[in-house]
Amino acid sequence: MNTQISAQLRTELTLHHAATVLHVYGEVDACTLPQWRTILDEAMAAEGDNGHLVIDIREVTFMSCRAIMDMATRAQQGRVRLSVVNPVAGVTNRIIVAAGLTAWLPVFTTRTQALAATVPALPLPSRQPPVRLSPLPRTSMTA
Repeated sequence: MNTQISAQLRTELTLHHAATVLHVYGEVDACTLPQWRTILDEAMAAEGDNGHLVIDIREVTFMSCRAIMDMATRAQQGRVRLSVVNPVAGVTNRIIVAAGLTAWLPVFTTRTQALAATVPALPLPSRQPPVRLSPLPRTSMTA
């Protein structure tokens, strides 16, 4: 693996009584996306079925929309409940809300809140894509 890319994204997995916490540092962008997907899969496998994975992104300097969708996709599979820790109401939080992903990716401002959170056993939202954009109408340009 390219060490420069590895330096852009670092993670640490810690086990807690109620959940597994994935601490994420750096950037999750197009260059680190394959590494990010592997990290998510390994963290979910470490937690096991019906567990709770808390993804702490306090030290993330950039997270792409695709990386957020990768988290949501894995949460939709329903094997492991995911929560996100992000104390700053920034771009990542706005993307999660705007894309309608809060049912799969609840965001908490502290790790303590995320670890203590319990989600009632509600049916998962539909597995259809969270956001459907209609194509822009074609316009003709005449001079």
